[in-house]
Amino acid sequence: MTESYEINGLQEKEEWDVVREKPQERPEEPRPERIRRLARQLGLVSLASFSYFSLGAALPWPSPALSDLAENNSTLFGTEISLNSAEKDMTGSLLYLGTLVGAWVSGWVVAKIGRLRSMQAIVVPYLGGWIIVALAPSTPVLLIGRFIIGLACGGTTIAGYSYVIELSDVSVRGMAATIPTMGVVLGGLYTVCFGYVLPWHYLSMICALPPLLFFLVTFVLPMSPSFLVVQGRRQQAIVILKQLRGNYANVELEVSELERRNAVSDDGRRGGWRDLLQRDVLRPIIVVVVLFLLMQLCGNFVFMIYTARILEATGAPMDPDAITAIAGALRVAGTLAAILLLDIVGRRYLLIISHAINAVCLIILGAYAHLADNADPDDTTYKELTWVPTVCVTVALFICDIGVHPVPYIVASEYFPTRIRAQASSVCISAGTAIIFMTLQLYSPMQAAFTQAGLYWFYGATSIIGVVFCFYAVTETKGKSVG
Repeated sequence: MTESYEINGLQEKEEWDVVREKPQERPEEPRPERIRRLARQLGLVSLASFSYFSLGAALPWPSPALSDLAENNSTLFGTEISLNSAEKDMTGSLLYLGTLVGAWVSGWVVAKIGRLRSMQAIVVPYLGGWIIVALAPSTPVLLIGRFIIGLACGGTTIAGYSYVIELSDVSVRGMAATIPTMGVVLGGLYTVCFGYVLPWHYLSMICALPPLLFFLVTFVLPMSPSFLVVQGRRQQAIVILKQLRGNYANVELEVSELERRNAVSDDGRRGGWRDLLQRDVLRPIIVVVVLFLLMQLCGNFVFMIYTARILEATGAPMDPDAITAIAGALRVAGTLAAILLLDIVGRRYLLIISHAINAVCLIILGAYAHLADNADPDDTTYKELTWVPTVCVTVALFICDIGVHPVPYIVASEYFPTRIRAQASSVCISAGTAIIFMTLQLYSPMQAAFTQAGLYWFYGATSIIGVVFCFYAVTETKGKSVG
């Protein structure tokens, strides 16, 4: 398909020469053509985001798999797997450890071989990891498989976001960059649904299908034009950009701007790890890492993963299966809202709004938990208000998926030019993954130290700090070229 982009572009060269006037003389693009072009562009992004469906399918696997292992721990080889509590935790934590390593390594790989080729290569650890898990004859082998899958997940976060950012028009880049989040959400629902009806080893085989299908999809995707420019393959970049931007865009100007913003350094390098230490690069890296820190310390992942535990602890009369379904539906709704709002409201203001509403929900939740825990045994007032924690938790889940959750991943790619985007994103997302790992591991100790109400207030206070930080430190990227 990449070749077809080149052939079609060369066939249109003559037409392009006619259309290429000065920018102020360029005719306005007709609305129907613009809609068709952007729809095709978002279609390509959706296909690329199928890699995130594979990532999403890997995350909730322990939930249905461990339930099945508790009743049927036989392997396909006739042996038995018995997991202790620590090993059960490792089926989840090792994935994030692998993601941390995968994100770091991918910063180098993606910069060397490109976004599209990296996404194709990532399919290998996905398939290998799931096959190892499905055929695991013992606990160590199963855990090794989960770690390998984590390597692929880390690579996906670096290659996928860079590719989507570089493929999209400025006017729809926020919408396009949120589509991968929808892929993660739908991938999680895919695994949960099949997990209710399939044994753990067959579920692992089903989870291997999305990366296999994605590999086939990659052959209809074009290479990143920004990456081609940085590699000095200017004509190929122009051909692909012509297909993506249409006859009315000044593709030559876009390529020239990319070349300017990704110019070769004085020592002949086209960007690398040492460039991350430059002051104008180090500051946005710190900002993005702080956004990931705020995302986790405001309870985002804790509420997503421990939804049932939190509602049960606050006395909400909800069935765990119903809670899981509601949480999944709210994540889909929140992501859809983000897709619609990111290019209208902007990244910065969505962060501020979502942190502010999250803070209100968690302060109310903390107050309810504190008053309920200290109420007189004969006081039945709080038994009549069990809807309060349910509303607070569900609203917090919904609002975080509009801004708190997706925006740090988006700006981790938008803040940096193509020549260092993979390396800078690798640093930011690796730091974010490490913070996720620590936050989940510290949930119980923090609850014991702060009390249940105190922990919710801590999360709420973090979001208040997030409002102030986002207002003063976050630079808006809506509608701006990212180079």
